[in-house]
Amino acid sequence: MTFAERHRPRSVHDLVFADPNVAAIIDRYAHARPSKPLLLYGEPGTGKSEALRLIAETQFAQAGIECEDFTLNGADAAKGIYDKMLNMAQMQMWPIGTPAIIVVDEIDEIEEALPGKTRTFIEQHKSVQLLASTNYIKKLKPALQSRMRCVEVKKPAPMDWVPRAHAILTAEGANVPLSIVQQLMANFTGDARDFIDYLEEQVDAARQFAPAASPQPRTVASILNQASGGTP
Repeated sequence: MTFAERHRPRSVHDLVFADPNVAAIIDRYAHARPSKPLLLYGEPGTGKSEALRLIAETQFAQAGIECEDFTLNGADAAKGIYDKMLNMAQMQMWPIGTPAIIVVDEIDEIEEALPGKTRTFIEQHKSVQLLASTNYIKKLKPALQSRMRCVEVKKPAPMDWVPRAHAILTAEGANVPLSIVQQLMANFTGDARDFIDYLEEQVDAARQFAPAASPQPRTVASILNQASGGTP
């Protein structure tokens, strides 16, 4: 199993958000099931798709439903996409009165290809709850936005990642104090997609770290290595 697979978020509590209010909304959709469709928007790499996946998987687990086919991408928009949504929804076998869950990434692509159709779908099919994402909220008409709970997901600051980074490093056997993890993450400038790669690189570098005759630069790898008992 790869590093990324080992540390892929398993619950919404593993996700990192800049705004605790956004985290609370995600948690509510995962555990309390608000009836309004959800739209997460913001710049790429902020964890929108991962959040929607985990909301759906949490709901399936709570209901005892086995479902792997519940996601669509707006880039594949065609006239038959709404029929596909309905077919996917029928396979979920929810109790009567509980809507099925369909995740749609890049919903703006559907709106561009089929203007107004998603709004109509939401109005006509209350048996389906859409959980959607977009990087371009302005591409969605107000009439569609008003029918969804629109939540902006902003890029976390480096220090927002510290608790998650600490948990991953601990799982990898690097028992370092929180202050050291803060030093590591102070150098991080990437997004959610870069986070695991960044940590993997630092763990690998620390494991391969070896003393040299000349002083080593004060890199994040050397900080991690020193905290783990290696040579600074």
